[in-house]
Parts: sequence; C-alpha cells; structure tokens
Amino acid sequence: MIKINLLPADLRRGNRLPPRVIAAAFGAALIISAAVGWFGLVYFGTLADAEQQLVNVTAQLDSRVAKVKYHDQLAANGKDYALRVATIQDIAHSRRVWTQFMDDLIDVANNNGATERHLAWFDSINVKGDPKKGVKVELPSNVQGEDKSLMANFHEDLEAAPFAKDLIKKSDPSFKLEEDASRIPSAYLKFPMALQFKPAVKPKAKPKPKKK
Repeated sequence: MIKINLLPADLRRGNRLPPRVIAAAFGAALIISAAVGWFGLVYFGTLADAEQQLVNVTAQLDSRVAKVKYHDQLAANGKDYALRVATIQDIAHSRRVWTQFMDDLIDVANNNGATERHLAWFDSINVKGDPKKGVKVELPSNVQGEDKSLMANFHEDLEAAPFAKDLIKKSDPSFKLEEDASRIPSAYLKFPMALQFKPAVKPKAKPKPKKK
C-alpha cells in the first residue's frame, strides 16, 4: 500500500539531520571561528608590534642620519676654519709689526737717556712700500755736536737694533755740519738716513714648464 506523507519537509522524520551531526557541525564551526579569531588576534597584534618597531627603528635611523650630516658639516667647517687660520697666520707672519719697529727706533734714538754715544733726533719719517722690493723708510737724522764719532755710534746702534736683521741695506754715513743757536752746543750733524727692508712676502717661484 502506498503511503503519502503530507507533512512539511522539515517535519518529516525521515529527512531531518541527526542531532549529533548538527552538534558536530556547530562545534566545528565554533572551533573554526575561534581559530580564525585567535589567528587574527595574533597576526594583527604581531603586525602592530612589528609596525611600531619599524617606526622606532626608522626614527632612530633618521636621528642618526641627521647626526651624521651634522658631523660632516662640522668636519667641513673645521677644515675651512683651519684653512682660514693658516691664511691669517701667513698674513700675520708676512706683515711687519711697525709699532715694534717704532719702539725699537725710539730706543735707539733715546739710548736709555744716555748722551755719551749720541743725542739723535729725526726731522721726519717717510715710509714707501713696494710688495716686490720691500719697504723703504726715509728718516733725515741729526746728532748733537760736531764729533763724527757720535754719528758713527748712531749708525752702529741702528745696525744692532732688532729690526736690522730685516734690512737689505742702510744709507752710508754722509753729513753736513749745521748750527742752531737755540741748542747747547749749537753745532749738530745733519745726515740722510734710509733703511731698505726685505720684502715681507717672498715671491713665489714660477712653475717650470712641462716637458712635452
């Protein structure tokens, strides 16, 4: 005999899934969801840590790069300053200290106040500079008295002065006897005096032509 079951499909006993299968499927779904959630938590948490470490390392690297650039700039500036110092020192060494020259010249003329060797004075001081030939100092001089040895003593004291080592030549002794009634004694010797100094800067040697 043919039986017809008129109940809906979900109420038909023969077509329903066993509870164990449903429970197993539900449990598997829970396990898979938990595994996916754990993996996502671990993955994204590790990724966040890695990204944070990358940010920290990048910041440290940028800071070190800036320090390296600053160090390079300091090194370049140090070389530049050293070159400037060397240039200034070369200029300083090549220049004659004229205040020292004047002090030495006054010491020679004054002779510590002693007049036994000479009593000298200058009519004027004229300085002519030439980079190649050197500086020439012209100072018309006078020595009190008519004794020629006093003029000779004055020349000797000039030749013994500290600046004499820089002289190329000095004018030869030649004089003219003069008189001044306002002086005691009234006679004095007038003579030219010219001091030719060496060039302060030595001329650079011309480079030799290259052989072809």
